[in-house]
Amino acid sequence: MDNKVARLVGIENKVEINKDSQAEFLFQYQKAILLTLSEQGIIDEIQCWQCIDKLTEQAYREKC
Repeated sequence: MDNKVARLVGIENKVEINKDSQAEFLFQYQKAILLTLSEQGIIDEIQCWQCIDKLTEQAYREKC
């Protein structure tokens, strides 16, 4: 089997991601990380959904 290597050679149209400029993207990214941790067995399903609930509450508070 051939080993394949990926290398970052450049970034175009760089966008700063933070809770003020890209709040929805950041929320979905954090949620995806939590779901991945749950799928890998690093956190259990209950922990995952508790964290997602907290993220949702935080996002709602910041919008108000």
